[in-house]
Amino acid sequence: MDKKDIRLTLSDVQRLLTILLGKLAGPDGGSWLRALSKFLRKENPWEKPEIFKVIELGTFEDAKALRTALEQAGISIGTWASDILDKVKPAKAKKTVKLVVLSVGELGFPEDATATYTDICKAACAQGLDLCEAEVGPQLRLQYLDQPEGEALVVAMPPLVASDGDLLVSLVKRDGGEYRLNASYIFSGNRWSNSVRFVFVSPE
Repeated sequence: MDKKDIRLTLSDVQRLLTILLGKLAGPDGGSWLRALSKFLRKENPWEKPEIFKVIELGTFEDAKALRTALEQAGISIGTWASDILDKVKPAKAKKTVKLVVLSVGELGFPEDATATYTDICKAACAQGLDLCEAEVGPQLRLQYLDQPEGEALVVAMPPLVASDGDLLVSLVKRDGGEYRLNASYIFSGNRWSNSVRFVFVSPE
């Protein structure tokens, strides 16, 4: 029989639908729904994003040395970023990581929708990406001195606890000609618009 003539049986279809419904009803249901929507539009739901930048971690002994390097490079360190910088633990050995940048929209969220930080991280992980280590924020700032004016990148990472108990993640930006290391608050009611861009780690 010609393979082109082979069709799924009703039981095959039912089995696939059962699996799909299980995924949609699961904890990552939102990510699966967005991927399914892309598939139905004949788009690749799991398209691998382009590598944005390769950076090196583990080049400083501790957070104090990392802070000194930022200051010597003329980086503007925001109050919130300064609050969590001492909690960054550099890698014990030097290593490189490949970073990708995706907007909320590129992660599959509808154009007019907003998304929580948790949903954004889940959507990225469903596409095979990883969250960044805390060291990525300050290291990216040091190693990205050709950043375009006006660009702001939120580092997707496990949030660090600030001195006031709030949760913060790094924000790498260039504004007014200054290279800045800032931070963004993460709280339950905070939602991110379609155009906000996040940094993730590619496992490849």
